[in-house]
Amino acid sequence: MTLRRIAPLLPVLLLAASVCPVCNLMGYKPTSAFDWAAFLARHDFVWQTLPDTWGESAFIGNGNLGATIFLQEDPAAAGSKQLSWEINRADLYVALSRIPVGRVALKTAGAVTGGDMRLDLWNAEARGTLRTARGEVRWRSVALREPGLILIEAEGVGGEPPPGIEWHAALVRPPRSTYKQQSYRPDELHPPAIVTATDDGGFVSEQTYLGATPAPGALAVGDNDFGAVPSAGASVAAARALRSADAGGRRVFLVALEHAADLSAARARAEAVLAASAAEPAALLAAHRAWWRAYYPLSRVELPGAPALETFYWRQIYKLGAAMRADGPICDLLGPWYRVTAWPRIWWNLNLQLTYHPLAASNRLDLAESLYRNLDRRRDQLIANALPARPERDTAAIGRTSVQDLRSFVRTDRPTGAELGNLPWMLYHYWEFYRVQMDDTILRDRLLPLLAPAVNYYLGHTQTEADGLLHLRLTHSPEFADATDANYDLALLRWGLQTLVDSHGRLHLDDKNLPRWRDALARLAPFPVDEKTGLLIGRDRPLDKAHRHFSHLMSIYPLHLLDLDDPARRALATRSINHWLTVPGDDRCGFTYTGAASLLAMLGDGDGALGQLNQFFNFSFGKSTPDTIFLTTIFPNTFYAEESRRPGGSGGLTIETPLTVVAAVNDMLLQSHGGLLRVFPAMPAARFENLRAEGAFLVSGEWRGGRAVRVEIKSLAGEPCRLRVPGWTVRNPRATAAAADGTALASEITALPNGGLEIILPKNATLTLAPAN
Repeated sequence: MTLRRIAPLLPVLLLAASVCPVCNLMGYKPTSAFDWAAFLARHDFVWQTLPDTWGESAFIGNGNLGATIFLQEDPAAAGSKQLSWEINRADLYVALSRIPVGRVALKTAGAVTGGDMRLDLWNAEARGTLRTARGEVRWRSVALREPGLILIEAEGVGGEPPPGIEWHAALVRPPRSTYKQQSYRPDELHPPAIVTATDDGGFVSEQTYLGATPAPGALAVGDNDFGAVPSAGASVAAARALRSADAGGRRVFLVALEHAADLSAARARAEAVLAASAAEPAALLAAHRAWWRAYYPLSRVELPGAPALETFYWRQIYKLGAAMRADGPICDLLGPWYRVTAWPRIWWNLNLQLTYHPLAASNRLDLAESLYRNLDRRRDQLIANALPARPERDTAAIGRTSVQDLRSFVRTDRPTGAELGNLPWMLYHYWEFYRVQMDDTILRDRLLPLLAPAVNYYLGHTQTEADGLLHLRLTHSPEFADATDANYDLALLRWGLQTLVDSHGRLHLDDKNLPRWRDALARLAPFPVDEKTGLLIGRDRPLDKAHRHFSHLMSIYPLHLLDLDDPARRALATRSINHWLTVPGDDRCGFTYTGAASLLAMLGDGDGALGQLNQFFNFSFGKSTPDTIFLTTIFPNTFYAEESRRPGGSGGLTIETPLTVVAAVNDMLLQSHGGLLRVFPAMPAARFENLRAEGAFLVSGEWRGGRAVRVEIKSLAGEPCRLRVPGWTVRNPRATAAAADGTALASEITALPNGGLEIILPKNATLTLAPAN
């Protein structure tokens, strides 16, 4: 397999990572006491000059509160700049939209002349030097998870005294209108914040928001109706100096951002969180570092032959930790950060699914709860979204986009097709979350109460035709076209029905709908197929132009409904993927290439998968042709945006696209669908530890010299252990197994018809495999 060069995202940043003095990119050797600090240091962001744009900024976050750090203009001194922390919260919405809040800026005695900066992944800490005409300011900053604050520590050096801080409140306007250059309604002209300096060197900024009274029809977006606008409220940003300047010229500032239904409540929340931070800075930092040092080792991926890809991977693992928390909000397209966008909330027709997909295999299950706990809490709203079409309350759905309350009604009163698959697709990833743990309480008490009504909603859009089969009426295949028997929807419905039937059997449950589900599964129409091009968009609807979304290929990935060990199904999948990648047109974007990498990994095509990842990095630099709908950009800080070429068009940050690189790499290292662990299906020269697999297995492995030299599997639930490793047969690997207490266990290997191996592995036992010669 040939490893192609991955284009650098920013020469300064990747070069700085590659010359890290504490490690060597190609020669790093892991040990039993793995040196995480040295390993992650080679993936740090390093700026030799301070950035002055959002796309080059450092970013910190605690899963809800976040900041981007870069130089911005000093409004009090023309031509001068300040080092600024642009602050935002992932759960702060006004009138169905994320909004700008403001920024903290360091006040220095001398004019800023330059500086440098590093984002230390291991410590989740931004730090650097700010040079001024009078000396230097040495600073560092973190986003504390508990209490929820931004900590800024700054020290004056030389002739520069200890710096102060000030707050620059943002002018609050709806970003969608700003991005599209549309005029604002009167109810969107929110008053300016009232900012007051405090005696201790901090500030209080109080912002109230107007109640929204949108024009008729303004609540509808595509086939999505919000039904109502959340009430207006207020936010308070506040900071205080934890201590005055000490002998070393050091100051520590804590910054809070809280919101509530009214100003007094927001003020009380800000005061409370600041009062909860009475600990010494060292104690706050120690607690912050303890969380991150427990987070990173949950799994490990090393790619010795692709160092730039490895760097990008770990920067996304950092981003996920900064963007999510188990008790936090759902991660929308912005995460806890902010940039003007036409997409200022949650999108349910691909974006959210791709955002959360990497977490299960990466063993970051705590972060995933930020979505699944909120789905649990909002079950009644998901049911309400399907009303009044189904007043018996046995259905559930969600439209294309929502805010955190999940109020989003699917509009089925239009002649065009509706997007019905949003909730079922998200529930597939909830099912993944269950499958890598095999905790049946998750299945019984949390997932099935959502999946059953979601499938019932689908069934309400089916009809029996003359062939006796159950067909889907007109629906919308995301971002392409309406179709009957859309492959996207047929795949999700088939997966949902099969999962309901199998899960009720596993749990020995009965349900009045079981006969209906079994009958629907037996009679559901087959996937529409063309002999030459493979899977169609839908019945009589070919894929006849470029399509950035892989929605019609869902049966291949991620749902794994086609058995690729069957030659005919494999040939169908190959034709379908090849046609999707080569059909004329230019409607492609970043997730097209990462999705293609995962699809090709399903076929075991590692060269093709790596080639698609190379195209992702090479493509996403704003290149375009006259047919291009979106200009796409991977910013130097690894965020990604799509900018419309059409006047008044949509665009903005989409947090999920860079995160899909993690999913693609995981798919190249380990696959676990269909009851079979596929270890190293499509990736050479790699080491990984503790990736999670379906069946609740923690899997580790190393591929070196053209073969797998080690595979280790720990069973967390005692499920059947079946695996396939390239080149291994029943006589090849040497196997040893041990119970949790270290007691040796028998490790008899049985050959499977599909070329796999089966080994009895009790719960909490560990199996180690290595070549026999």
